[in-house]
Amino acid sequence: MFGVSISRFGSSGSDLFANHAISNPIFCSIWRSVGFLISLAVVLEGMTFVAFVVILAGGKQMRETGWKLLTVFLVLIGLVQAGGMGLVSYLFDNDDRFYPGWKLDDSWILCTVSMCLMVVNAVAMYTIARVLPNEGGYELIADHD
Repeated sequence: MFGVSISRFGSSGSDLFANHAISNPIFCSIWRSVGFLISLAVVLEGMTFVAFVVILAGGKQMRETGWKLLTVFLVLIGLVQAGGMGLVSYLFDNDDRFYPGWKLDDSWILCTVSMCLMVVNAVAMYTIARVLPNEGGYELIADHD
């Protein structure tokens, strides 16, 4: 896609594009880091979903101890997403590619909402696990021997 667009500009357009990319390699490195962090967050979200299903389908002991793992996953996802959003925010404020009038759109909003939901879910899960009483166990049946 970019090759077709660049070739339409002729040699001066492609040279200009290449020179701008070479003159600021930090942008490319940070942008790749953002892509990695957001991809990592998606993988962690998939692992968290599987952990939710396993814990809910598991027994009493799995439910009593599983919330700790889920809380760690949710906080980790929130931190990874916050890191990615922080890098995009840094680039937005400090790089020439984002000219005045440029705005962060739907992806930014979705990532912010996702991060907030993860953190709120982690806090709620931790609070509920600490406040609610245990489910109670089985009573031992007396041996009549």
